[in-house]
Amino acid sequence: MMLFFRPVRPLQDAMLSLPLCRLAAAASLLATVLPAAQAQTPYVPVMQQYGDFVVTRDRHDPLVNLSFRKHGYWPGGAREVVEVRPLKARREGQPMLLAFTKGYTGQGTILIGVQNGEPLMRPVSPLRRDDMVRTERDPEWGVPQPGGSEILLFARDGRALDTDSGELLWFDMPGIVTGDYAPAMLVSVSPDGRRGAYLARRATSVEVVVATRDDGVAGVLALPPDTYQRWLKPLSQAAAEQAGAAIKARQGRTDSNRIQRELELAWFGQQFQWKQGKNGLQVTGLGLISAPPEGEQP
Repeated sequence: MMLFFRPVRPLQDAMLSLPLCRLAAAASLLATVLPAAQAQTPYVPVMQQYGDFVVTRDRHDPLVNLSFRKHGYWPGGAREVVEVRPLKARREGQPMLLAFTKGYTGQGTILIGVQNGEPLMRPVSPLRRDDMVRTERDPEWGVPQPGGSEILLFARDGRALDTDSGELLWFDMPGIVTGDYAPAMLVSVSPDGRRGAYLARRATSVEVVVATRDDGVAGVLALPPDTYQRWLKPLSQAAAEQAGAAIKARQGRTDSNRIQRELELAWFGQQFQWKQGKNGLQVTGLGLISAPPEGEQP
């Protein structure tokens, strides 16, 4: 009987097993990755529907596409729509929208509503053509009025928006009321929406003027002589400091005029309120109340 013995080759066997181990590991990895890859679904843009309006946003695009009843809609010819916000107000059963459009075809902040079955837009806060970059970086959406968040104040533009009704409000106030350096600024709207209060800077004084929608001034409230030094100057300084810090940090809000307006709106909301009296709705605060100009009635 003859016995045959296989020569021992430990080195050759180890070298043979190494590729087999690598192959097994690769197969195991493929078995794990392949189902995960197969499970991935194609990217679908985010779509938000507001009635018959549809807003579509692609994750790679800072702009949105707006359509109405499956047709593309470019409000006022604006090709660059940045954001769209729905309002409580409705027109012909469709929600009204507040949108911001930029670029050389942009209209700034606009109000969109349906009329006779077609979407129409109205400017609310136009782009500042002399400072488009800063305007586009910090769009104007209005400041909610303290105690009445349905009212958005657009102080630089001298108007307000009632988000419940969709009505744009402005008042019969004499003089300039729009722009960064307007001598009078809209700071509040009465509860019935029929009167607006303006913070007016005169040559040597500060006063609150109550204006009606169509019939001029209904009330005047002369503020204490130290109003500017005590209240308004510190707000101006705080705004300049905030803007300066943002510029230095290269982030945040850098428009000191806009910051100052918003600080003054907040201050007015804290110090003053509307009160019904024999002369209609008037403004009261700091222990004072507005009254019709001498010799005049609203």
